[in-house]
Amino acid sequence: MKRILVHDLATDQFEYVNFLHAKTLCSSFTKPDINNGRKLPGYVDHTRPNNSYVADLLKRQALATPIHSFDTSDNIQPSFTAPCLDILNLVRPHRAFAPVMSRAYINLKKKIGELDAMRSLVAANERLTKNEFRYTFSDDQLVTFAKAKSHAVMKAVAVIEDDAQAFQVASSILADYGLYFSEAVIKAKSENNELRSLVNRATNELWWRRALRKLSAIEVERVARDLAIVHKYGQAYCSNYSVSRRRERDTDNKAILENTVAYDEVNEDNWFTLSDLADKSVSNPVVRRAEMFVRLKGFEAIAQDNDHVAMFYTLTCPSRFHSVSKSHVNQAWLDAGKPTTQDAQAYLSAVFAGFRKALDKAGIKIYGLRVAEPHADGCPHWHLLMFMDKTQHSDVTNLFRNYALQDSSEEKGAQKHRFTVETIDWSKSKGSAVGYVAKYLSKNIDGKHIDNDVSSDLTGVEASERVVTWARVNRIRQFQFIGGPSVTVWREMRRVRDEIKEDDPLIASLSTGEHMALENVRRAADASDWQAFCYAMGGVFVRRKDQTVSPVYSIPQIMSKLVDEWGEEHTTERNATTRYGDAAIARVVGVLFRGAFLATRVRNWKTENKEKFLRGTKRIMSGVVDVFDVLERENEYHRLADAQFNEYQQYLQRVDEITAFAFDEAAWPSFVGAAHDGGLSASSLDLCQ
Repeated sequence: MKRILVHDLATDQFEYVNFLHAKTLCSSFTKPDINNGRKLPGYVDHTRPNNSYVADLLKRQALATPIHSFDTSDNIQPSFTAPCLDILNLVRPHRAFAPVMSRAYINLKKKIGELDAMRSLVAANERLTKNEFRYTFSDDQLVTFAKAKSHAVMKAVAVIEDDAQAFQVASSILADYGLYFSEAVIKAKSENNELRSLVNRATNELWWRRALRKLSAIEVERVARDLAIVHKYGQAYCSNYSVSRRRERDTDNKAILENTVAYDEVNEDNWFTLSDLADKSVSNPVVRRAEMFVRLKGFEAIAQDNDHVAMFYTLTCPSRFHSVSKSHVNQAWLDAGKPTTQDAQAYLSAVFAGFRKALDKAGIKIYGLRVAEPHADGCPHWHLLMFMDKTQHSDVTNLFRNYALQDSSEEKGAQKHRFTVETIDWSKSKGSAVGYVAKYLSKNIDGKHIDNDVSSDLTGVEASERVVTWARVNRIRQFQFIGGPSVTVWREMRRVRDEIKEDDPLIASLSTGEHMALENVRRAADASDWQAFCYAMGGVFVRRKDQTVSPVYSIPQIMSKLVDEWGEEHTTERNATTRYGDAAIARVVGVLFRGAFLATRVRNWKTENKEKFLRGTKRIMSGVVDVFDVLERENEYHRLADAQFNEYQQYLQRVDEITAFAFDEAAWPSFVGAAHDGGLSASSLDLCQ
């Protein structure tokens, strides 16, 4: 850096200015400013004279070499020899993502100029690189890297006995690659003396794999937005690279699920593949969509019964969260430091949290559904279907609008687009709450029943795939029901298919009325009637602690038997632990009603590789089956002559007689005599013995 005295021609003032070395497209990032070995046209050396010269001489020099007030660098014809090499060196290490970066550079060069395009490419490379690790590694490379780093951490902490010190060493290694534990987790583990479990995670290869996969997915998608790849006229909602990665992961996961079985520890004949179980759960898009519509339809029925009004709100972010505006990079986004998708989601959550607090303070209750989905540039926005008392909908709308417009309310389009409201008219043909959100639910699940996406040129199924990928990569919760009873109780009670009898010992302490209340909850869940379930659980506004039935969680127990020094056996129980040494999380084991516990998970399931499991179940009969299979293949029975077959039958009859004699003590003398008289063959006698 050089401090030079310069003359401002506009004000006729002299001042000292600090000059920094500037990198332009006329230079590579490793060579000085030269063009084919010669100085650039109009080159002026501003590094002389130095500060030892007298002030008058400095002024004369400044006047002799004026610096104009406008930038002329755009008029300089660059030499592409070095920049092209720089581009190659920047994109080549990223392999599968390299074509994306190259295409982004070409597009950015047209929109923001060559210099800024190059700077964007350099920033993308720096963001995708952490020491020797790149977030664009293939999965095989990532697995190899995870194995090496887990071993490195294990070696570094092997001789450290102090948990806190070991954790500091492990954390420093993790930080080199963008990995860390949250402050809340560290505090909780420290208070429970389980800090070593975090160290054990850092030494586990599988933990490294999962952590690096999550981080890589997020960082690559952030870079894609930084390079202005994700937008309506480019790659809508998320990058093609992330979609391709998700397809590969889904294929791998499907193979794992199909080749892993869950079996009942008591009855091994009761087993399923994990793929079968996944198809029966809400992870199946068909099941997930069906449950969403059942619950939403139940809310709608409750609203109509109670003469409640239905309002449809849309909440969006200020312009600074949008990376692209009208197919161009948004300058407001650049000025704000390129906020990420997570930043935008956090903003929306903060707005809604303030709105909910205001409702609580005003004593207003609402219930309904919130859907989070992306704009074409990856910035999220929310759709909310809310049910409320008819006399309160104006207050709710005004409160929501106030919080939605607290930030940047004067920017262009804020009043019109930031917050929109629509009242659902029950009397019209479209006056169905489910009808208003059906397309949003389908678009965020599997795209069924949607022909074309209005926000892009994609089909419904194609748009849905990209939207779901966006949610998974950015780890955004797509759907959230507001109000209503616990869905955990709903799902647990659906496991109880048989009627709960009044004489059941488990509920012997309940009165007839209490038994009917519990049975009403079970019947409503079994019939998939969310409206009746809400009523049976205490109403749509019921608080968790006041619900008719509540879920019961329990930490798994491990039983162990010990034999003391006197040979007496003692059985002890202790809480199960994870593979890392900390306490296992509590799991749902049943439901509780008026002190009566109803178990809904009575089987202990274990998982095993499918091939290994089937091989184990057949091991007992394999020897017998093999013998009969060999005999059948060799046609042994067909080659037996009739005489030999008859003799064989007589032999079996004599064996039966000998067996009978063996259990009749009184017959032994005659049997032995017959043997001495030659009535039995030597082979038969040997068989008896």
